Amino acid sequence: MTTYPLSEPATIYRSDAHQSDAVVSRGSLSDCADLLQDWSTEDRAAVRIEIDDMELRYGPEQIEELLKFLREEDDAPLPAVATGNLL
Repeated sequence: MTTYPLSEPATIYRSDAHQSDAVVSRGSLSDCADLLQDWSTEDRAAVRIEIDDMELRYGPEQIEELLKFLREEDDAPLPAVATGNLL
């Protein structure tokens, strides 16, 4: 199972044929994922996310896995909460 440092500062970089390593956005890994979630798969294929204070890099395949993980987390049922009437 992959662990994602969602609160760590991260930077999105975009590479293309004309310009390499252009900074697209900065924020937490979670913020970066939220931004990229609205992009097309083709546009996401040209970016990577780097965690600023760690030697962690997410390429297009890892970004897709991250977004899938976050979607599944959002769809997971909430745990039942006790109402206080314990026997």
